[in-house]
Amino acid sequence: MRLKHISIEGFRAFTNYVELNLDADVIVLQGPNGVGKTSLLDAILWCLTGTLERFSEETSPASVYSREGFARVALLLWDGQSELEVIRSVGSEKRSIRVRCGDEEFEGSLAEQKLRESLLPHSDQRSEGQRALDSVLTRGIYLQQDMVRQFVEEDSSTQRFALLSEVVGAGIVIEVQQWLERSRNSWSRTNTARRRDELGPLEKRLAQIDEQLSRLSESSIEQVEGVDARGVAESLHRRSVTLLGTKTIEISSAPESSSQLSRFLKELGAERAKAEREAIVASSLLEQSQESSNTDKSEEDGGSDLQGQEAKLEAEIAQLEKDFALAAREAAAERERFANIAQRSERRAALARLALDELGSHCPVCNQTYDDEITRRHLESMIADANDIAHQATSPSDLQRISRLREDASQKLQEIRSLIRQREDAVREAEARRSMFDARLLDAGIDPKKDLVEQLTQRRDKAMEVMTELDGLISEGENFSLRVLRVGEQRRREELSQERMSVSSQISDLRNTFQSLDKTHELAGDIINGLRGASLAVTQRQVEQIEPIFQRIYSRIDPHPTFRVTQLAASLKNGKGQLSLGVSDPDFDSDPNEPGPLLSSSQLNSYAVSLFLAMNLALPTVNFNVTILDDPLQSLDNLNLLGLVDVLRRFRAHRQIIVSTHEERLVGLLQRKLRPAREGERMITVLFEEWQRDGPKFKSIYSQYVDEEQRVLAA
Repeated sequence: MRLKHISIEGFRAFTNYVELNLDADVIVLQGPNGVGKTSLLDAILWCLTGTLERFSEETSPASVYSREGFARVALLLWDGQSELEVIRSVGSEKRSIRVRCGDEEFEGSLAEQKLRESLLPHSDQRSEGQRALDSVLTRGIYLQQDMVRQFVEEDSSTQRFALLSEVVGAGIVIEVQQWLERSRNSWSRTNTARRRDELGPLEKRLAQIDEQLSRLSESSIEQVEGVDARGVAESLHRRSVTLLGTKTIEISSAPESSSQLSRFLKELGAERAKAEREAIVASSLLEQSQESSNTDKSEEDGGSDLQGQEAKLEAEIAQLEKDFALAAREAAAERERFANIAQRSERRAALARLALDELGSHCPVCNQTYDDEITRRHLESMIADANDIAHQATSPSDLQRISRLREDASQKLQEIRSLIRQREDAVREAEARRSMFDARLLDAGIDPKKDLVEQLTQRRDKAMEVMTELDGLISEGENFSLRVLRVGEQRRREELSQERMSVSSQISDLRNTFQSLDKTHELAGDIINGLRGASLAVTQRQVEQIEPIFQRIYSRIDPHPTFRVTQLAASLKNGKGQLSLGVSDPDFDSDPNEPGPLLSSSQLNSYAVSLFLAMNLALPTVNFNVTILDDPLQSLDNLNLLGLVDVLRRFRAHRQIIVSTHEERLVGLLQRKLRPAREGERMITVLFEEWQRDGPKFKSIYSQYVDEEQRVLAA
């Protein structure tokens, strides 16, 4: 199918209603950026898919100037015999699609399905048919200017393989394979859960039965013969009551069952533990009583001696304080006297220095004559005496000696007081132990006023005697209980043996069932591997057809001087199809290399455009013979662009070509290279002049085939 006509209203740049005739082999859209060329191409893609991949799902394609946020695109396709009309619209609250095919008309999901059946026939029964159609159109039909390298750089090798599988019709095989894998995994998890929930408890129970049977050995199978079980039980009960009393034993009569016998023995064990505790308490109290009676009273005597030493030291320190105060006053008076003497000497020395400075033959005050030499020596003597007095130290006092004595006495006093506190703590601790001891005596029912040693000794001996008798009763009862228990073990062994047979049979049946399920799981795996191989084989055959076309297109565009060979390779990795891309230098190394690190941005764009055109030309299952390029000049340089135009000239025989550009020179080149060359061929050039709020302003120029003679005459 090819494009024939389109009408647009309220979609992106197109605010008002616009119609364009697309019934031509080549359609060239020219105009400056931002006048609506890409909006026209997006309208075609949106009408066919309902989405624009580079926009988010929340973004509305409606123009901000459209009435009530309404957008509508009607596209007419035809295959030379019949027409297919697609009308898609979106409003503020509703989206709709209608498809008319001949006399039939479809809406909603039926319209989407009919559109997929018409464009991608093998996707009509696919659960992800819409996604498959979107991928094919955006990777193999319409090359958007901002998504030129997406197939090469952004799509993973798995995504590229899935797209190529969709193109060649193997997508349904991959979908069946994935559905089988999901089903097998779910089925495997279910079987694992069944093993855990059904087989696991049975195997655990069988292990428990075997463990119990191993404990019930053959040697334990004995019959209680020649023993009066009731008489033994009554004897045990009677002796216990005699020893402990009826109030202590809760069982009022002799035990008649193994459970009653077990409970009876537990009661005797509890009484035995009680008697043991009583014996331990009596022994402990007896030891404490002996320690308390042997307590030395030297602590009190020592305490009185310490108190006497404390009083003596306190008196000594008080006297030393008085002596220190007196000596301090005397030392202060001596320092004051010496300071006065030194001050007077310093004043005389100062006067002597002044006199020396003014010394002459006559006195400057009284004008008397004097002996200059004697006067000078006298003045110098006065200055020297003042210096000697300034360097003399005060006479030592008794302050240091008294201070040392006071410090020694204070230290001894602190030591004595520390010993007194220790004595007081020891006395309080002894009193506390005595209080606790008296409380324990009262709790034990011992009269502290009577002979404690005699009372505690009797209490201990009696408890030990009860313990000995209870040990005998418990030992005899346990032996009797063991013989009775062995009879029960024999019965239990028989019951366990029967249960083991039943559980083993259930386990065997379940294991056979799971063995069959495992074989089914393996068969499903073989089928999945077969489907993987089949999808790989189909895709590899298609790759073999695409690869030479890819190479020829890439060679004509000629983007790189050395990396001239392209590679496409389909393979399986971890059960998933991979489509790898490569480029190599045939004169240096034939091994493929990742194109991204080797090619420049423009060269990588040429590589991506070449792969896109090869994919477009080799789409065997897509019923849409159209190639759309959105402004390739923005992705390629001029040299590569000449090669691209030459490739498009050869494409014209196989595809309807739509090219948009902002460059007028490219329009002239396209018009010359892609002009109609045969009868019936047509070219439409749509010139976009400007854009206003009501939409773009454009005009269409139609070109038809003109034979050589007419062109010569016209020239």
